Amino acid sequence: MNYKFGAYLIIPLKYSKEIQDLCLNGNELQRYTLQTMDINENIKNMFNCDGIQSVGCVYKLLKESLISHLNPDLDYFTVEDNGEAHKFHFLDSYLYVFNTKIAFLCLGLCFEEMEALRKICNPGYAVNPARFFTVVKNGEATEFSIDEWLQNICGKWGLKRFYNSESSMLLEAYTYVLALTDTMFPSLESLQKTTFNLHQMHNPQLPTEDASEADIRYAYAVKNATLNGYRWGCCVTSQTTAYAVADVSGDLNISEEMQTQAADGLPITLLALYEKYTCLRFTELIANLKSRNIKAIVNLKKLMLNFKAFGTVTPANLSRWNNVKQIYTFLLEVSETDSAVNDISTKIDILVAQQQEIENVRSTRIMNLITAFGIVGIMASVQEIVQILADGNNLMWNVTFLTVAILALCFGLAMRKK
Repeated sequence: MNYKFGAYLIIPLKYSKEIQDLCLNGNELQRYTLQTMDINENIKNMFNCDGIQSVGCVYKLLKESLISHLNPDLDYFTVEDNGEAHKFHFLDSYLYVFNTKIAFLCLGLCFEEMEALRKICNPGYAVNPARFFTVVKNGEATEFSIDEWLQNICGKWGLKRFYNSESSMLLEAYTYVLALTDTMFPSLESLQKTTFNLHQMHNPQLPTEDASEADIRYAYAVKNATLNGYRWGCCVTSQTTAYAVADVSGDLNISEEMQTQAADGLPITLLALYEKYTCLRFTELIANLKSRNIKAIVNLKKLMLNFKAFGTVTPANLSRWNNVKQIYTFLLEVSETDSAVNDISTKIDILVAQQQEIENVRSTRIMNLITAFGIVGIMASVQEIVQILADGNNLMWNVTFLTVAILALCFGLAMRKK
């Protein structure tokens, strides 16, 4: 079987300003409209429409604009480690910006060997010793810092890395892996082995087994009876989504297939990651709140309630296709998103209780102040009345008694009616 490989490195980001205040360059970032038939129209409208049902928007970043930040004459890139160099190319990428102050840069790559992706991501480690080089058309190679490059690009748009860490941004990325082959998969077992290897970032044909991973789920296409095989399958974990896709035409156009994955599969993964990272972002915002900043508490509570009411999607409402709903369900399961959302609900209740306590204390103080001024005012009024009656004539006394009588009558009628 022949293979071609691609991947989207989904890098989590965050921002503090409102979406309309982000420095989005219209020449670089093009608004991208979801048109896939794999998800329902109301879910697509969460990205394509504005208003209360919107959870964010999607932008497309052409590869020419992406690499122009380095050198417009680039031919390809290499990643080197332990004396080994592996070639890779950048593809069109996508930026998902959500209303909950988070965003994701989906960095598109293609490469000829899975070892290239393994060197780029260095899965399972807290540091990445790999070095990155740009190679121009005459073969000259120049080393560059991929982290500084990415941070400069994201900084132009008002975005910064999600975690305040010194490690590489690529270590924080969720990896969406694709292997494109020219042969249908004869059995589910062959699909499992292939996608598991992709998840491990190994060659699909390399014998690999690991029973220690408990967060692995598999989903498959329906078997094609005519071709007697399966066209695609995927392996879902908490860190990767690995697809193996068969193209029986034999073209193996990896760029075209990556665009198809960006239209159909990537939004499903981003929906699950959006819910997970929104909960993490809210936890951070709550921790940074000042207890006396009522306005900030109210705004955050409104943001949280809008997220719970309009921002979460259940698998049953996602798609008409069962395998698509399965993939989304698996993504939520391995990320433990439901637990995170419930934890946010608890934090909302704590915020509300804290806010009510602050408001009650403030109201009590104001009422005490009003009462104090009222007592002083009553004393002054009594003195004025006594002075007036002391200096007044019979008419003044009669008017006073009549007023008191009318008030007493009204009070008596009100009490009797009650």
